[in-house]
Amino acid sequence: MIPPPDTGAADRPVSPRRIIAADLHCDGSARRVAMLEFLLKTCQEEQADCWLLGDLFDVWLGPGQLSLDMTRRELTALRRATDSNVDVVVIPGNRDFLLDSTFEEQTGVHVAGDHLQLETGGQRWHLSHGDLFGTADTGYLRLRRILRSSWFRWLARHLPMFVSRWLARMLRMGSRRALRHKEANRLKPDRDAIKQLIDAGYDRVVCGHFHRAQEERIDGDKEVGDFTVLEPFEDRGAHLFVEDGNLEMRYVEQS
Repeated sequence: MIPPPDTGAADRPVSPRRIIAADLHCDGSARRVAMLEFLLKTCQEEQADCWLLGDLFDVWLGPGQLSLDMTRRELTALRRATDSNVDVVVIPGNRDFLLDSTFEEQTGVHVAGDHLQLETGGQRWHLSHGDLFGTADTGYLRLRRILRSSWFRWLARHLPMFVSRWLARMLRMGSRRALRHKEANRLKPDRDAIKQLIDAGYDRVVCGHFHRAQEERIDGDKEVGDFTVLEPFEDRGAHLFVEDGNLEMRYVEQS
């Protein structure tokens, strides 16, 4: 059973407009910095909250990364946006699960839990990164429990930065090797997990992570709802513009 959504942001002042994106994979490159800056500027112009569903960064090594040049421009852009009254909320993904309160303090971004709930136009939406929907990938889920444990988080905060970089490189290399050998069905979202959320009363379930856009009407055992997998923002800057239950897919870069 998928855990209930984090309501940590539920009491925060929110705009009726929201821009939602996933898998930005910011890595310090000029193109991805420019795409993030464009997205945040759009949020400011539209007076919309910005909700990012995981993997904002290609890798996040812990608090020590706040002082590295590789993410200086991204951090500056986020701080500028939140100082301009843009409410930015990020769900940690499988690449940036070490985002914490030190990141919040420097950027003004709210770091949420695994899930968020959105009330819009009389609808109830469930938003997450999506990695927990990959229930067939048991190896990843085991590793996820280890990497997100309190003892590993403590260790990551105290490792020298060169060790953190080495560890991150090893994890990414291992992940790429594993992806090449995994069966296709292990890399798909679990429809039963989606149905559980639809039957629990969610009108729409939205996630990223799977890097392949998907839009599907789901028939649960008791209810009917919609399931949306977002195209990774890193490709064309795909993002949802949401207002009063209506959604529009927009792009930073038109193909």
